[in-house]
Amino acid sequence: MKLSGQEAFETAKKNHNRLMQPWSASRSNYPTIPHNPKFKLPSTGKYFTIGSCFARNIENSLRATGIDVLSTVDKLPGDFFEIGGEARSGYQNVYTPGSILEAIKLATTQTPHNGIVGASDKSIDLLTSGLKPMDMDTVKGIRDSLVSMYRKLPEADALILTLGYNESWYHTPSACYINRTPSHVMLRRLIDEFEFELLDYATSLNLIERAIQLVNEIAPNCKIILTVSPVPLSATFSNKDIVSANQLSKSTLRIVASTLSDKYSHVDYFPSYEIIMNSERAQTFLEDGIHVRSEAVDNVIRQFKHLYLD
Repeated sequence: MKLSGQEAFETAKKNHNRLMQPWSASRSNYPTIPHNPKFKLPSTGKYFTIGSCFARNIENSLRATGIDVLSTVDKLPGDFFEIGGEARSGYQNVYTPGSILEAIKLATTQTPHNGIVGASDKSIDLLTSGLKPMDMDTVKGIRDSLVSMYRKLPEADALILTLGYNESWYHTPSACYINRTPSHVMLRRLIDEFEFELLDYATSLNLIERAIQLVNEIAPNCKIILTVSPVPLSATFSNKDIVSANQLSKSTLRIVASTLSDKYSHVDYFPSYEIIMNSERAQTFLEDGIHVRSEAVDNVIRQFKHLYLD
């Protein structure tokens, strides 16, 4: 964006929200950030979310308000996960620009089991998150359910893409970006097959733009909402301290989202990241300082519905 001096002052005059001031917070200390959406979405439409755990928060909150969410998977038994517990989902989480593109490719894939490694009795799906090694039939069955979910993407009226972070892993034999760190002992034995990549702005932009173009091919009427997850990196593989690494990650993805929103008429950026990060932290994040409280997510969804839904 480049303006003449006069144009800059005229633009500033018309912007009633240009001055920084204390947020007009509600009783729960959640700010309302002014936003002019590019388009409206049908309240009776079909929605799809792709992203990290914050995307799961969003889809659960949407579903609770009666909105039809297509990106729904069955819960798996707790003992299927590396960290056990009750039955849950979350294994469909997608974190990086590259893995978002890989996820969307599942909607039309001719190789539905690419990215599954291991032997018949102990296998891992590199496109899932948090699952422990299991027998090949079980792993393929879980992948098949994910492929079935992504094949519903052409039905979606709106896709919410939540960008997580830019620290990514690539599996060379499968030629794909993956959704897990190769930290399990089984994967560490194959460590020469993996590459770590700190995605820069240009690479992140290219990957997300390819994802948007692929969505447009398979769902030409689908509107896309870009968001950035407020959930921070819990650890870094770079040589930076975790705070700096996380800030670089979020800043990179935020400018990618802005660039693509400016470029495409059917793509908009919704400031959920700004809403969360400018809220009262103790009332917004759980005790771990990483995950977002459900009431804070519900506030984001209220603002989203107020702005976008007919």
